[in-house]
Amino acid sequence: MKNPIKTFGDVRKAGRVKLVLTAGVLVAATVAVTGATSTDFARLNFVGATLVESPRFDIGIVRADGAVEQADKDGGFDWAVAGASDLVPGKSVSTTIPVFNNTYNLKADTSFQVVLRNGDGRVAPGVPIILPFLRFTATDETNKVIFTDVTWDQAKGALGVMEPRWGAVLNNGEQFTPAASGSAKKLNLTIKYIDGPGVENYNGGQAALSVRFDAVSAAR
Repeated sequence: MKNPIKTFGDVRKAGRVKLVLTAGVLVAATVAVTGATSTDFARLNFVGATLVESPRFDIGIVRADGAVEQADKDGGFDWAVAGASDLVPGKSVSTTIPVFNNTYNLKADTSFQVVLRNGDGRVAPGVPIILPFLRFTATDETNKVIFTDVTWDQAKGALGVMEPRWGAVLNNGEQFTPAASGSAKKLNLTIKYIDGPGVENYNGGQAALSVRFDAVSAAR
């Protein structure tokens, strides 16, 4: 995450999930996730007490093998998307991204949004951009609908507040262990490639997208 904010009262985090979609075949059948920096600290001003430095405010991702991914490098890490090789007009692909609060005693109010990579969503010069034919649906871990069949610029919403972990903070590569109830959430994201008029003109097209996660610390 870039430019972490240190402040009295709240701390913000941001991360990105990068997707590359191609018409006919999802050639880069991966999702790269960029998560929280490992060097940010929350400093809270408690009324009636001296300034207290809390544990690092941090959110993390759980990889498919159950390991923790801090994903604090610009390139993120690859996340396989089931069925990606079969993506054609009229079809969709779905993935579930587990997110957890890796902070001992602060809540994390978490939101996300789809944004364009490379400025306009283009993968490479000369490659058609299939953005006009992509629709996004998102639900949370309870299957509560966040949005349905929206365009990329409308694909944004709140995952809600993750409770403090109240357990040992996990390091990158360690096996994820659940902690306090409500300290983890899931984003279920479906990307549909609609079979609309003119889609034949986008044969071989792609779209470079990211899902940006933002988290703001909140007192317990």
